[in-house]
Amino acid sequence: MLVDDEQDIRQSIIELVHWEKMGFEIIGEASNGEEALEVMEDNVPDILITDIKMPIMDGIELSKRVREENPAVKIVFLSGYEDFEYAVSGIKLTILEYLLKPASISDLENMLGKVREKLDEEKRSANDLETIEKDFLKKFDVNKMSFLVSLITDNYSDVSESEFQKLLQTYQLDLTGERQVLLNITIDKPSFAKSSSGSQNLELMKFSLTNTIRKIVDKYVQGEVFTFTSNSVAILSDTKENIEMYTDILVKEINKSVQKIFGFSIGIGVSEEYVRISDTKRAFQSSISALNYQTTLGENKGIYISDIETVRQNEIVFDEVNEAKLVSLIKIGSKEELETFIDQLFQQFYVGMNSQEHLQIFLMELYVSVLKAYKTTILKYDSDILQQVQVISEIHRYEDRQVIKEWFKNFCLSAIAIIQEQRKEKSDSLAKQSYDYLVKHYSDSSLSLKQVSKQMLISPSYFSSLFKKENGLSFTDALVKIRMEKAKEHLLTTDHKIFEIAIDSGYTDQHYFSYCFKKYFGESPNKIRETFKKNKLLAESKS
Repeated sequence: MLVDDEQDIRQSIIELVHWEKMGFEIIGEASNGEEALEVMEDNVPDILITDIKMPIMDGIELSKRVREENPAVKIVFLSGYEDFEYAVSGIKLTILEYLLKPASISDLENMLGKVREKLDEEKRSANDLETIEKDFLKKFDVNKMSFLVSLITDNYSDVSESEFQKLLQTYQLDLTGERQVLLNITIDKPSFAKSSSGSQNLELMKFSLTNTIRKIVDKYVQGEVFTFTSNSVAILSDTKENIEMYTDILVKEINKSVQKIFGFSIGIGVSEEYVRISDTKRAFQSSISALNYQTTLGENKGIYISDIETVRQNEIVFDEVNEAKLVSLIKIGSKEELETFIDQLFQQFYVGMNSQEHLQIFLMELYVSVLKAYKTTILKYDSDILQQVQVISEIHRYEDRQVIKEWFKNFCLSAIAIIQEQRKEKSDSLAKQSYDYLVKHYSDSSLSLKQVSKQMLISPSYFSSLFKKENGLSFTDALVKIRMEKAKEHLLTTDHKIFEIAIDSGYTDQHYFSYCFKKYFGESPNKIRETFKKNKLLAESKS
């Protein structure tokens, strides 16, 4: 995609560069950042070539927005020498190339050749299994790997922080940040089987995937990335600011890069943030809980446990596999699967244990599991749910096993109904709170989706989908709507100058405000004010 406010420059580049010969095609062009983002809603390019200084939205702001939404896009700046320091000092964007104007066709094609080589090398290095295998055997550090695995599987609660720091130094691990987040990445097996990678050695492919993830992580934050069973695990460890700023960008870039390089889908379970590295096991367990929602929420996206569950899961009381599945089914609310699974549970129980005491313990374990599913999803217990514990003291005496099983099924279905209702109320409440927040703070020119999602205590990607689903408008469209309606109100009820109204409406650039206003209402601010005054005078003269 080519973005430049000078149409003759765009046209010359499009016509004179041998795009097909270089292995590229132009999928879109724009005269400013705002137009470019609109085009990219339908077509995301591999390379974005953009001028820096442009009206309405410049190349710096455009690059920031692209980096947040599509981190895998390669960005090339094409601008004057005086803009270079501005570009370098303004942002950390991992810009691939910088070309000075006027750039010759030869310069452009040389740049495209370099970019093409880089894109090809990314694919080659990710799929060169012979090199991967040598690298695997050469770099695999058993002791370091064993310690990393122990972090997510063993309990380190009795190890002091000073001892932990010594261990981290011994293994030279980048896990000394003030804040941590754990990413649990799993390959979608059906998607893998259908992809071109499906015929490759799965173990080497997992190693290649982990290497790709490691390279992406290293671009943004400190941390460690390793393979565990069939998954890749990334422990991000950096400053609180960097963890908050880059986690969502990282998740998006990993998803899109894996899809592009390997051709298959993945799921990413994202833990809550945590301070002590000794809490890594708990973070890993919460990432597994997040991945349990993949069937419901869809593949190829990051699933943040903090978006779904209010409180962490407690330790499992009975069989871990069975309880995890029961809890997951209750949260998801699949009636048919739940009833089938309960039939299996009771069948397994009656095969092995038949005493009344064992039955009562079994029912209590099931009851507690339901409470866990309930507790991690909503904040307040329903009184009817709590009163069911009294039923257990009597129902286990029933001779009819079918009656007992049906009671538990109905109990689970009641819990599902309450969870779904309260979940909807929570979503409605968050959507209303966020919209009210926009109405109250629309004049803040720095207002952003990330800022409001942080205020609502949920991740940007989850907030974005929730906001649009409940309010019927995207965050950007809603903010523009509020600002435009407020601007029009001020325009018609005050004598404030246009630049004052622009600032009051959250716009620092009067020209950009006028552009947005005309795009929204179909007429410029001056025209609408002038028409309103004429109509008002006409009405007064008639009266």
